[in-house]
Amino acid sequence: MNAIESIKSDLTPKFEDLLLHLNSTDQMAASGFFTKLFVDLNAVASEEQLLELFIELSTTAFLGISFDEIALDQIDNILMTAEQISETFSVTDEHPQ
Repeated sequence: MNAIESIKSDLTPKFEDLLLHLNSTDQMAASGFFTKLFVDLNAVASEEQLLELFIELSTTAFLGISFDEIALDQIDNILMTAEQISETFSVTDEHPQ
């Protein structure tokens, strides 16, 4: 399994759990946004596409959507995972962390 597929398999259940919660609690605006990101995640085939997805994910705070505490925890977990992955991709021999 390559790195992109491994990342997708790590993020997929996190998105699925979030979407299940959002749909079961009628948080439809949030569900729409994260459904689009989930579809985009499934289509990712390169590091560049993955980083574009993470940039879009980072706009969550600016959507003007209220989330309940459970959703906020799940979103924070996804964002933290995305941040760790982004940092891993940005590490080079010239810029070790």
